[in-house]
Amino acid sequence: MNLLLFEESELNSEGTAVIHGERAEHLRKILKAEPGDTVAMGLVDRGIGTGRILSLEPGKAELRPEIFSSGDALYPLCLAVGMSRPIQIKRILKTAASMGVEEIRFIPTELGENSYQQASIWDEYRRHLIEGASQGGLCFLPRVIRHRSREEFVEETKEYPRRLLFDLEPKSPESPLEQGQRGLLLIGSERGWTRGEREYYLEAGFDVRGLGRRILTTETACTAALAISLRELGLI
Repeated sequence: MNLLLFEESELNSEGTAVIHGERAEHLRKILKAEPGDTVAMGLVDRGIGTGRILSLEPGKAELRPEIFSSGDALYPLCLAVGMSRPIQIKRILKTAASMGVEEIRFIPTELGENSYQQASIWDEYRRHLIEGASQGGLCFLPRVIRHRSREEFVEETKEYPRRLLFDLEPKSPESPLEQGQRGLLLIGSERGWTRGEREYYLEAGFDVRGLGRRILTTETACTAALAISLRELGLI
């Protein structure tokens, strides 16, 4: 955790932030912090600064925050992923938030298990975003959207100038993202794309991008696609 994030709901009437659970334990056990120490701190979707620890006990900490910077803006990328197992969703949320994308979308796929739409992880997904943003030193969280169908997904993402479907070795020429261009990156679920899905997205205007011949896990494919795209945009 490189930035201790807190939500506005955790501020009390005296202007101090009271945090509980893993974040407080990180201060106590990992950072070996003590009352009086100052740590890097951020208010979710507002800004970053510092916080002076007023009290610290097992599972609870009280700090007085001072927010003095708006923090870095999110990158103009949307990561769209086929509905995956909850453990994968957790990792994808953390990774995408730590890398600073502006949006994460989850879509049904022909080979995916769409019952994951109702998994319990959606009751706590914001916690994983906060953990990822904390790791990346960011205060802003990406927007998360779950789509009911691929048709809905395609219709709602028309505003993106470039929409890229990542796959094994592509069958068509590649063209990189241009600097300053907003891009959407589409990654399949665990068992990949069907021929029908590839054809559907090509007809909808998606370009195909390759990730090589090696079969990757969904979360690894997400990381690779994000790294490639951020490099093309000149952001890393």
